[in-house]
Amino acid sequence: MPFSWNDLLWGLAVPLLTAGGLRLLLVWLFQQFAAAGNRDPAPEATASAENPRAYPLETSLPLVVGAAVGYFVLKLGPWIPDAHYEWLPVGIAIAMLAAVAVGLLGQSVLIRIAVLPLVYAVVTAGIGILLIPTWEDLSPPYAPYLFCWCIGVTAVSVVTQLSPESNRWPFAVVWLGTCLAVAAIVAISESLRFAQIAGLTFAASLGLVATGLSLRRCLLDGVGLTLTIYLAGILLIAQVNSWSAVPLASYWLPMAGPLLAAVVGVLLSQKCSPALRATLVILAAAIPSTIAVILAFVATLSE
Repeated sequence: MPFSWNDLLWGLAVPLLTAGGLRLLLVWLFQQFAAAGNRDPAPEATASAENPRAYPLETSLPLVVGAAVGYFVLKLGPWIPDAHYEWLPVGIAIAMLAAVAVGLLGQSVLIRIAVLPLVYAVVTAGIGILLIPTWEDLSPPYAPYLFCWCIGVTAVSVVTQLSPESNRWPFAVVWLGTCLAVAAIVAISESLRFAQIAGLTFAASLGLVATGLSLRRCLLDGVGLTLTIYLAGILLIAQVNSWSAVPLASYWLPMAGPLLAAVVGVLLSQKCSPALRATLVILAAAIPSTIAVILAFVATLSE
C-alpha cells in the first residue's frame, strides 16, 4: 500500500483532534447535566480526591470515534466486513459499547468483581471468533489460538480496567508506548496498512491525554477493554496475514506490558515514592514491548 507523509499527518492529526475534541464536549455535557440536577460533575467514580476515575463513556467512546474518523479519512478499509480481518472495526465498536454499558452500571463490588469480568470475557470470545480465521494451515491451530487469545485479552482488559494504576499518569505512558510498539511490530511484519490502523490508536489516545491534562482529569482510565481489543486484534490480524519472519512472540509480548504494569502497581508499597513507582510501572511495560520490537527487527534483517 503506498505511504506518504500526508498519510502520516492525517493519521495523527485527525484522530488526535477528533478524540480530544469529543472528550472535551462530553465532559462539558456531563457538567451541564450535573449542574442542572445539582449532582457531582461528570459520571466518574472517585478512587480518591487526587485520582478521580472516569467511566469508559468519557474515554473509550472518543477513542473509537477518533480512530474511526482516521480510518475513514485515510480509506484504510471497507465499512462492511467480508474477510476475517475486516471485522476488527465491528469488534472494537462492540467492545466499546460493552465497556460503556458496564461502566454506567456503577463501581460497586458486585459490578467490578462479577459483572465486569463476565461481560469482558463473553465479548472477547465473540470478537475472537470473528477475527481468527479457520484455515487448516493456521499456526498455531485454530482452537488453541482462540483459547489463548481470549484468555490473554480477557486477563489484560480486566486487570488494567480494575487496577488502581489505570487512572494515574504513568499508565497513560504505558498505553501510549504499547500503541507505538504494536504499530512498529506490525510495520516490521510488512503490513503497512495494518500499521496505519494500529497507529490511529496512538493518535487518538494522545488526543485523550492532551484533553485530560488540560482539564486536570484522569488521562486514559476506562479504555481497558476497548484498547486491548484494538491492539491485540491488530496484532492477531498482522500475524495470521504476514509472510515475514517476525516470530510469534513479537505479536504477543506487547500486550503483556499493560498487564505487568498493572500488577507491579498493585504490588508496590504505598510508601514507595511517586517517582520510583512511575519508573517501575513504565519499565514493567517497556521491557516486554522493547524485546518484542527487537526480536521482530532482528528476525527480518536477513529478508
